[in-house]
Amino acid sequence: MFNSLINVFLKKIISMKRFILGFAFSFLCFAATYATTWTVHVKNFQFSPATVNAVVGDVIQWVWDNGSHTTTSTSVPAGAGTWNSVMNSTNKTFSYTLTVAGTYSYHCTPHAPEMAGTLTVTEVMPVEFTNFNVTTTSGNKALISWNTVTEQNAAYFSIKKSTDGSTFTEIARINAAGNSTTLKTYSFTDIDIASLNKYLYYSIEIVDKDGRRQVSPIKLFKNNAAVIKLIAGLSPNPISSPGHLMLQFNADKAGSMTAKLYDANGKFIKQADMGAEIGLNNGHFHLGNLPAGVYTIVFTMDNLKETKTIVVQ
Repeated sequence: MFNSLINVFLKKIISMKRFILGFAFSFLCFAATYATTWTVHVKNFQFSPATVNAVVGDVIQWVWDNGSHTTTSTSVPAGAGTWNSVMNSTNKTFSYTLTVAGTYSYHCTPHAPEMAGTLTVTEVMPVEFTNFNVTTTSGNKALISWNTVTEQNAAYFSIKKSTDGSTFTEIARINAAGNSTTLKTYSFTDIDIASLNKYLYYSIEIVDKDGRRQVSPIKLFKNNAAVIKLIAGLSPNPISSPGHLMLQFNADKAGSMTAKLYDANGKFIKQADMGAEIGLNNGHFHLGNLPAGVYTIVFTMDNLKETKTIVVQ
């Protein structure tokens, strides 16, 4: 009798272990099914995009396009693993799975601090967020719209905006329904669109009543009324020798921008080709050891051409 009871007890324990293992496996499969892989291009002395919003379980995949670089973590949340991977013609991809919420910072070791990136990672919240879009209104304003299919304990949506795709500032808060199992539609129109910014970036942060947060992917907005400009920024100027010129440039489509350097007499010195993604791009022009003087750089991409003057000290 006693042995029979022991056997029944052991069978129940084994059955419970199988249930727990099966549940854990099912959960992992569910998480894997809905995980997103985010691609970051490594090229042109930049990570593109330099900022990624993701959730726990997502995968970041760096893809080499040109140059000799690394992707190297500089700070990660407690409990997260660090990484350091060479990115070149023989090491073209590197993947990292996000297991802990928080902010991850990384850079390219030989080209830091200019070549750097950030991952903002949040937990998955019980709010099913869909159809996030940024479109242009008839008055050339940015219409931000999104839906929720379900909401649980949701407090509000924080709409954030950036001019460079890296630094975001809250521009509005929209109250959430709180608890809902029906389709809800939300929108906000950003009327503050400066003519100098050809591209703007938007994201939405979902905040619940307990203060927990989840960030959306980043969406790009093209300002059709912006001043036509290829080069958005150039620094430093004046520049010391050996020169490392940093620049920002706009691109309406993926491709390449050419930079040609000339001296004061119009003599061609060197050329650099910089890969581009749609939006605001970062570039890096190695000028080398140039004699002090005034130089001209001619930038061309598609049908646009701009000339800039720099001074080497």
